[in-house]
Amino acid sequence: MILLFFLLAQNIDYEQLYYTATILEVQFSDERDSAFARLVELAQDSLYADTTMHFLVSKFDSKHGRERHGLKDLFVELGEPAVAHIIAHIDYRGSDAESRALKQSLWVLGEIGGDTYVDAVSAFISDEQWQVRSGAYTALGKSQSPRARPYVLRGVADDDPSVRKSAFYALSEIVIDSDIGVLIQGLRDSSYGVRYAAVKGLVNLGDTVIVPLFEIFGDDDFTDFYIARVLGALDSLDFDRALLSAHPRTEVRFAFYDACAGVQTLKQALESEENERLKAYLQRKIVHLETSDI
Repeated sequence: MILLFFLLAQNIDYEQLYYTATILEVQFSDERDSAFARLVELAQDSLYADTTMHFLVSKFDSKHGRERHGLKDLFVELGEPAVAHIIAHIDYRGSDAESRALKQSLWVLGEIGGDTYVDAVSAFISDEQWQVRSGAYTALGKSQSPRARPYVLRGVADDDPSVRKSAFYALSEIVIDSDIGVLIQGLRDSSYGVRYAAVKGLVNLGDTVIVPLFEIFGDDDFTDFYIARVLGALDSLDFDRALLSAHPRTEVRFAFYDACAGVQTLKQALESEENERLKAYLQRKIVHLETSDI
């Protein structure tokens, strides 16, 4: 039976299919789409699945950008059944110190999503390479699994700002109310990438963040800027907007206006705004929002 399978597999030119599906120039879209569909078909065929998956995973060490994106697209199309095949080879970092195969594995798993890879990926959150740690946290966040949360919380204190940013963005995908304090601390991080990731997490929590944010609003202009962005995005909820439109710093008022999509709120702010540049910005934004609704 093994010999029969081997002989059958020899009739398939995997290398040519793969090249056509992942590397061929865009002007050959018909050929590329056909090869892509054929590889997906083979990977889903009970007779060829293992061989096809093994072949595709073996390409994770590629240095070619288009090829890596094509691989990602193939595995996203294959979905959760492909996860086990990736995990089976996840310990292979690649042919050199760049760890391309491992980074590709983490990226592809995150793009597939789901709960099944959380344990395997969590093994890399303490890796010596910051790019690997960052990729692991990103994949954990995209799993959207509550099981990933304890691992993700370990990343918010990482020494590397890029890793912290990935951890905070991951947390924003699986955040719960008890994480408000962590996210508020993220607003004060030295990295602007972390601060914006914390903003996203707070926005995702919705109205439960309003009271805690107003408790610290006004303590310092630096944090107020990011609080204003959160509250601007939450403009549909009930809170005192006068505290924002009356803030003495133009940067903070702008942050609120920039994040806000409520035409009525912006019109009210325009009535009291004295800064000429901000008034002009509000006028342009109001016109844009009103014409966009037509």
